[in-house]
Amino acid sequence: MRLLSDPETLLDRSMVLDATGIAHEIQAAPDGGGEIVVADEDAPAAEAALAAWEAENRPRPSPPVKPDYGSSLAGVAVGLVILVFSLRAGLGPSGGLFERGSADAVRMLHGEWWRAATALTLHADLAHVAANAVAMAVFLGAVARRLGPAIAVWMVLLAGIAGNLLTALVLPGGHVSIGASTAVFGALGTLSALQVPRRSAWLTLGAGVALLGLLGTGARADLLAHLFGFAVGVAEGLAVRRRIPPRRSLLQPALALLAALPVILAWWRALASHPSLVMMNSGVISKLL
Repeated sequence: MRLLSDPETLLDRSMVLDATGIAHEIQAAPDGGGEIVVADEDAPAAEAALAAWEAENRPRPSPPVKPDYGSSLAGVAVGLVILVFSLRAGLGPSGGLFERGSADAVRMLHGEWWRAATALTLHADLAHVAANAVAMAVFLGAVARRLGPAIAVWMVLLAGIAGNLLTALVLPGGHVSIGASTAVFGALGTLSALQVPRRSAWLTLGAGVALLGLLGTGARADLLAHLFGFAVGVAEGLAVRRRIPPRRSLLQPALALLAALPVILAWWRALASHPSLVMMNSGVISKLL
């Protein structure tokens, strides 16, 4: 029996028959190609072996490429804002705005809600703010590439605020914290959830856990706030993972810029509640504005 074969797979088919112990010969076909000749009694086995080989080596369609918004400067912009604001406002407890802006759990639970947002803009020292600014540029930038800068910035801000609020509810007694790292881990949580159900989701989640262990568990780190920020980010990412990225337009950066309003409102409320502090820090505030 003669089994026709195209020249590109002729040798491969011959090797398959060799591997299964089926005697055969390769001969030139009348049309210039090639054909495999086997004995009639071996024909069913040969056809079955070649059919199984073809099924295993059938070209698989490449997985669909997830659409994305494209490159965005949202992460870099937010990172720079965090860096500049913290340096101008003052670093650590000696900073001019620490008293009114830190995430003091007792005061937050007694009505000073704005601290959940203002604390994200204050930092302990230069290394603290620099690390958060760089991490924000990387992780927020990645989320913005997938979802667009508008929703990415708002989601990261909400994850940071929610993380601080949840921490105050769980640790109400004497807990005080500052830093944008809660929002950074929110961005990382969102990024990992956006990969579900792909295998890379576990890689991203593992990277998040590793980063939490590296940066989030130091002597001065607020581990619980980091965990809450990460968890909120994961929940947000799962909620929007099937969302199609918007088209590029000026509306996207405009909506992202509006995310500054809740922070500005929080600082206005923080300073308005303490007029003497407003006068004391008038020089700082004028520089920030």
